Amino acid sequence: MSVDYIFMIAMWVSGVMAYMLLTPKNQYRKLLFSLLVCQALLWLNSLVHVEYNLLAFPVREFPKATDLLITTEYFFYPLLCGFYIAYEPKRSFRIRLIYLSIWISFLTLYDVILVKYTNLVEYVHYAWYFTWIDFFPIFAVTNWIYQWFFKNKELFRMDQEEAK
Repeated sequence: MSVDYIFMIAMWVSGVMAYMLLTPKNQYRKLLFSLLVCQALLWLNSLVHVEYNLLAFPVREFPKATDLLITTEYFFYPLLCGFYIAYEPKRSFRIRLIYLSIWISFLTLYDVILVKYTNLVEYVHYAWYFTWIDFFPIFAVTNWIYQWFFKNKELFRMDQEEAK
């Protein structure tokens, strides 16, 4: 088994285990909603990058169906976005911006590791800082949509009480 498939299996196993073990009971809905919103945004963003030959995914799960790597673009990165929103501190804007920047930096570092040591992602006309610039608005817009969707605090409070 090549290192590419080991990385893909590791992302699926670690993602599912993290979701089951690290998600508090009252955060499941928040995390899943964030995952779905981020998934839609990231999928469209990645399709544009592949279409304009900026990125390539040489090793894919379904090469005849899509040019994207489903593990990262449809599962792993959106799941991490869900964790980012689930554990975001409810403090000042500055603290939240630093928190987002740290998350995006670690995610970019992971993407660079994938580029360097596997054939899962290939930067054709791309650089690591474009990844950082791409993830930042995607995570920020996902957070904004989440805040807008759950703006009615009474319904949110009732949902948290039901989960206890």
